[in-house]
Amino acid sequence: MNKRQIENVTVMVNDYDEAIKYYRESMGFRLVEDTPIGGVKRFVRMSPGERGPCILLATPGKPQQKDFVGNQTGGGVFLFLHTDNFWRDYENLKAQGVEMTEEPRHEVYGTVVVFRDLYGNLWDLVQPPADLSKIEESDVAVLPRLELMSEKYVVHRLAAGCAVPEEVFAGDFFSVTATDEELSIVCSEKIAIKSDNTESGWRCIKVVGPLEFSMTGVLARLSQALADANVSIFAISTFDTDYLLVKSDKLGEAIEALVGASYEFLS
Repeated sequence: MNKRQIENVTVMVNDYDEAIKYYRESMGFRLVEDTPIGGVKRFVRMSPGERGPCILLATPGKPQQKDFVGNQTGGGVFLFLHTDNFWRDYENLKAQGVEMTEEPRHEVYGTVVVFRDLYGNLWDLVQPPADLSKIEESDVAVLPRLELMSEKYVVHRLAAGCAVPEEVFAGDFFSVTATDEELSIVCSEKIAIKSDNTESGWRCIKVVGPLEFSMTGVLARLSQALADANVSIFAISTFDTDYLLVKSDKLGEAIEALVGASYEFLS
């Protein structure tokens, strides 16, 4: 029987000593090895625990490698840090000023939060369930597929108590929300109505449904992927599914971010 394992994972850093200080003081790693290997190069390994794989710190040896410091996965989560006590490590990281990109959440594979290190790499802090064998194949989260709708949309604001203009109902997709403060309408830009204020130039990404009400984190994951790409959204939820409106000039960035987060668009 072959005995094989991944021993080291390279992490590109700007400076050895800066990185050692950060991973040791802010993330609680220990320095396993720091060996000169010629010139300014060093063989530096750090570990989050007593045993197991290490991160291997490496500085750029070529000009083009500088672009990959903090971006080795193109904006996706790079490394997964497992722990036996999520809340202990979560609070410790926060106390050291480590940037959390979301609130902790509970998934079928454990309690998890995404954080960003000194260089911008995204990590998952994860405490798996006590018995991973209890996870059924059918429980594993499957990302929903997405569909880009063809039209451009506009968001209208009307005064509270106004009647919904009849023209709105002619559209294939529209949304009406009434509160005691306003009447908000989303409809195709092709439909002209009078309103107090408008915000035009939206494209719509549909989450292909129907989605079960028991599903958690669907909109949160999508929103986080877009927030990481600095794309703002206007979200609409219906009985069956969710819709994300993004500005037309940000559509390319939005699609790139979602595809990078492993979402699939229907052709």
